[in-house]
Amino acid sequence: MASSPPGRIQDEHAIVERAVKRLYGQRPSDSHLQENAANLVTYLVKNGIRDEDELVELARIAHGKRYDPSNGSFL
Repeated sequence: MASSPPGRIQDEHAIVERAVKRLYGQRPSDSHLQENAANLVTYLVKNGIRDEDELVELARIAHGKRYDPSNGSFL
């Protein structure tokens, strides 16, 4: 299995970080919601969605629910 170049991994991490920051900013929130959003955005980025506006919108629609990629449901 080929690994991703280090620059790409850093870029993906930066996209996830910016998207979650746009979602939650400085306001206090449930850490589980942030973690679920970060996991969803990470999944989406690794599967080719790199537009931050789209990532933020999709994470907002999920309302902090945990995504299960094995069956496509939100828990």
